[in-house]
Amino acid sequence: MTQRLRLRVPLCRLSLAAFLLWTGSSRAYAQDHIEPHVLIIATYETGKDHGDTPGELQFWVERRKLDQAIAVPGLDHPLLTDGHGLYAMVSGTTSRSAVQMMTLAMDPRFDLTHTYLLLSGIGGADPAQMTVGGAVWVRQVLDGDPAFEIDSREIPAAWPYGTIALGATEAGKVPENVDSAPAAGVSDNGSGGVGKIVYNLNPKLVDWAYGLTKATALGDTAEMAASRARFTAFPNALKAPSVIIGDSLVTDHFWHGAILNKWAEDWVRLYTRGAGSLAIADCEDQGILLAMTKLGQLRRVDMGRLLVLRTASNFTVPPPGMAPEKSLFDDLAGSPGYLPSLEANYKVGNVVVTDLLAHWPTYKEQIP
Repeated sequence: MTQRLRLRVPLCRLSLAAFLLWTGSSRAYAQDHIEPHVLIIATYETGKDHGDTPGELQFWVERRKLDQAIAVPGLDHPLLTDGHGLYAMVSGTTSRSAVQMMTLAMDPRFDLTHTYLLLSGIGGADPAQMTVGGAVWVRQVLDGDPAFEIDSREIPAAWPYGTIALGATEAGKVPENVDSAPAAGVSDNGSGGVGKIVYNLNPKLVDWAYGLTKATALGDTAEMAASRARFTAFPNALKAPSVIIGDSLVTDHFWHGAILNKWAEDWVRLYTRGAGSLAIADCEDQGILLAMTKLGQLRRVDMGRLLVLRTASNFTVPPPGMAPEKSLFDDLAGSPGYLPSLEANYKVGNVVVTDLLAHWPTYKEQIP
């Protein structure tokens, strides 16, 4: 008996050691293999992540309790999570957001192949399509940066503006084949080497998100009502905020005014061959879509799982009788639509996020 006990003790210790080694390896693997169910992409945050003047991230942090931080080399802001499948990142503004998106997706710890990505941000509303405080599920993203430009004080008298598409020779036109694949052996397709201009999101997913949220009541204020009341020539601008489907025009520079708005409307109409129309303008969608396209080719993400939700913090043109520079800098100093647009983005986006998380076992394998 004594001899048997002496033999069993080492065996028990060996078994315990093996068990601890196995469970320890499992925990390490869990930490090193992260599969987000939903990833919120905010483009900026002001100050702290909670308790001060909010940016695009803050309401998500505060209301979804994203209180666990993960350091990711190359990301300027830690990745945040609630520990239950919801994650959020800050991509940075302008097309430079592509770099942060690539950095996260190429980190070997992260598996984003089944992750739904929600770009959650604000922008400038074209008053012909929507009003301040309204929300738009983006159907098509158009890159407005690849262009020739002549100062508007020096353009030919017949031109409406001085921005010309690469591959064209006058304003108001785009190359016929600019968004198609180059022929075999041809290095360019008339777009000046920049490639894709129009990015189409998964139409079924966009329609699904819109269907879930189209009846969502959005906040309104007396200040917003007074601001939009000045846009008497734009029936859609006079309406209370609502949820729509539309297209975004994206540039690295912040633009404002009637002339540039005419260019933006034409750019969307021409590049979509009349199938699209400008709803909102921003500075990041093209960077995120470019990164997602490349990451999709590398099988690091599923492009069909990306949604872009934009809410309007201001208009892209001044009200009648106001100079564009005054309108621009007044909005930057404090638009009445700023906080309501952040509220609307969280309110609408949260409906979709909640549904995706609630039905994750189904949605992981089947896109709604």
